[in-house]
Amino acid sequence: LLARHPGHPLVSMRLRDLLPRYEAAQQSAHRETILHCVAGEWLPVEVGFAHYRACYALGLSPDEQVEIGKDVSRRIHDTFLSTVAKMARGAGVTPWLLLAKGNTLQSRLYRGGGMRIVRLGAKSARVELARHGLLELPYYRNAVLGVYTAGVELLGSQVSCRILRAESSDPARLLVLRIDWE
Repeated sequence: LLARHPGHPLVSMRLRDLLPRYEAAQQSAHRETILHCVAGEWLPVEVGFAHYRACYALGLSPDEQVEIGKDVSRRIHDTFLSTVAKMARGAGVTPWLLLAKGNTLQSRLYRGGGMRIVRLGAKSARVELARHGLLELPYYRNAVLGVYTAGVELLGSQVSCRILRAESSDPARLLVLRIDWE
């Protein structure tokens, strides 16, 4: 399995003055690859595991982990989606447009696993992420909440994204999210 990081994975750490702590925690065999990777480069999923384990070792709260996921997502959007999203929102386009492209977007970031989006209501969705190995890491799961929240915020407001814990007892096998918005 391979993962593609759309931006340098350490920008959020640098912006929060966490980079020295991250570098101290990042003692894996993949340290140099992570510290010197290029945006958009495909990397073995083991590198992703090493990165997110070091992030988790920082001891950040779940809310901070979600915020970092939002930051990463917003940085991606700012590069090429924000202008289009603003025009689309003004034209009445809803988050369903992006959610319908979920499998396509995921396949551009991660090879392996799958996802399903279920419409629960006009402004409510269920997102099922299956057999996605990095989801076994608590930090990554929280960052995913941030990524989905920021993504839906492109076309919606008052976004709430949460893990349905009762349906996510083995999150590496199946993680179920519920997203609501206005």
